[in-house]
Amino acid sequence: MSATPTARSWRIRRTEPGWPECLSELPAVDEKEPESLYGFGNLGLLSEFDPDRTVTIVGSRRSGTYGREVARGLGFGAASAGLLVVSGMALGCDSSAHEGALDANGATVAVLGGPADEPYPRSKAPLYRRILSSGGAVVSEQPSGTEVHPGFFPARNRIMAALAGWVVIVEGAHRSGTQHTVRQAAKLGREVLAVPGPVNSTLSELPNELLSEGAPVVRDAQDLLDHVLGPGQTQVRGVGPELEAALLEALVAVEAGAGTCDAVAMSLGLDGNDAAVALARLELMGYVAGNAVGRYSRTQLNPPRGDA
Repeated sequence: MSATPTARSWRIRRTEPGWPECLSELPAVDEKEPESLYGFGNLGLLSEFDPDRTVTIVGSRRSGTYGREVARGLGFGAASAGLLVVSGMALGCDSSAHEGALDANGATVAVLGGPADEPYPRSKAPLYRRILSSGGAVVSEQPSGTEVHPGFFPARNRIMAALAGWVVIVEGAHRSGTQHTVRQAAKLGREVLAVPGPVNSTLSELPNELLSEGAPVVRDAQDLLDHVLGPGQTQVRGVGPELEAALLEALVAVEAGAGTCDAVAMSLGLDGNDAAVALARLELMGYVAGNAVGRYSRTQLNPPRGDA
């Protein structure tokens, strides 16, 4: 599938005006600077961008609801504050970060491993089109017609790391592509921030290790913006409506791992119908999100302090 007909294609060489200067740092850390970038969409996002107002948000392709929800919230909060969100349009966390930025009517750049005129993975073609139609950009160092090779994806991670002043790791196992992005960011002197995750999850191995080594913690978009823009400069931490006692108990049960109606009912000793009503109300209020198979996860919306 090729790019949308309305998307403007372009090529920019590293010797031309408008080339992102941050990519010229790559040879200093023994990484190859791309000869050219090929893309569709808004070239100005690259030729006029400010690394100090750009964040790369990445994580596992195998991400579950937790990782996707956090990545989406980070993308939304960052874009809401006027930051440019960069990611790789992969399944899981990467795509969720793009979607969050788009939901905030913000700017986002997808760096692909394969050619920029071919959505990859193919299942993300709707997201690809949405990025372009919203004024974003899709870029690659691979020219059109190049057959996708697995080695392209670790190579593109250096571009994602170089483009941003900050790199946020949502999820990732050891020996993952996300870990490769961390190594590239560290070599380039970019600050790496990490989202804490369950200690018994392999998807949280990498961020939890980074946190143990002193990486700044990112619990939500407010933490990210406090770090990037300065404490209190922009407020995005959402506070939801007040919760009556029964709903607060159900919310705490979901936070503790009761991800289905039956699990909430068992945890609280409720009738199944009462548990279903509580979850439906929490979802309408924005405190939980349900999926197609009836599993619920906690969103980043906080109850008022008096309810906590």
